[in-house]
Amino acid sequence: MVASLHYPCILPQQRKLTTPTKLSPAGLLLRPHPPQPQQHHRRRPSSRPDLRCHRRLLTARGDYDYESPPDDDDDEEEDEKLSQAMGGFDTAVALFNGGDFHACHDVVEELWYTSEEPTRTLLHGLLQCAVGFYHLFNQNHRGAMMELGEGLCKLRKLHLDDDDDDDTTIPFYRFQEEVAAALNFIYRTQKELAACTDDLCLTMDGSVSSYQLLGNFAKGQQLYRLQLQPDGDVVPSIVFSAASDSRVKLPTLSATEQHLSALQCTREYF
Repeated sequence: MVASLHYPCILPQQRKLTTPTKLSPAGLLLRPHPPQPQQHHRRRPSSRPDLRCHRRLLTARGDYDYESPPDDDDDEEEDEKLSQAMGGFDTAVALFNGGDFHACHDVVEELWYTSEEPTRTLLHGLLQCAVGFYHLFNQNHRGAMMELGEGLCKLRKLHLDDDDDDDTTIPFYRFQEEVAAALNFIYRTQKELAACTDDLCLTMDGSVSSYQLLGNFAKGQQLYRLQLQPDGDVVPSIVFSAASDSRVKLPTLSATEQHLSALQCTREYF
């Protein structure tokens, strides 16, 4: 299980990623294998350099047609077919930007299971961010901060800021910075209230113990909501409490399938 959408939040050390089931030798013999292409099916190097990376992604998802390898003249048709098959990421982006974080989680999770690095780490980070915002707007503030924090760590692991001139990473880096700003906003607003009781106030410093101070603070209360700006901006802001004017922009992702494929083809995994 990658991350849960249901309260209570599972602590990071309690979550385990799903690992493939190991097959016995007998199981391997019974496992279906794609037929080996005959000599006359062997293809010359493609004139479209991005096809090889598309096929690599598609094969990992189990959607590649081993039975009928395409001819050299079908490169453009195959490229279009592969792009359609990879439409899941564009769907995930639309769901995230539309605030449907539950559905976005489901789409990204399916892509994550069969992806390769560095795409796998990127999708894992996006998935945890979706879970984090789902928790935030469903009164699980502590779970929201933990998931957003872990998702941000996954994105930073890719060092997306190493090359400011790389158009491939700009949308992902912009998304990373917006998530960081949202997390800082949530943490700051929680810090102002969560560590105080009737008897004393304790300083929150971003450590593990600081999160423990949250306890069940504001459990079941709607402290955060989305609000459109009066200036007509279509991107909503996250507003803290109905009586406060504290707000931060809701992160949006402007990346497309082309950005994801280019990242898979050109970026080295860190």
